[in-house]
Amino acid sequence: MSKAVFVLAVGMVLGLAACAGPGGMGMHADSASKTSLTSNDIDMDKVATVNRWALDRGAKLIWLNYPQKTHVADGNGGN
Repeated sequence: MSKAVFVLAVGMVLGLAACAGPGGMGMHADSASKTSLTSNDIDMDKVATVNRWALDRGAKLIWLNYPQKTHVADGNGGN
């Protein structure tokens, strides 16, 4: 009986871990990144630089949050 409980517990843990992993059930990384790429606030120069650096070194790169451009205040103090 205890072996059956152990196997059941391991199966449940593995099943839950699979659902909680990156790109879980029904989530497509491509759909999320395509909508993010249309934003004018993404620092595409930095993205290209880091992607090239990773490619040159054989590293795998996954952007979770794209870098944002910094916006300089216009200097009028918000008035």
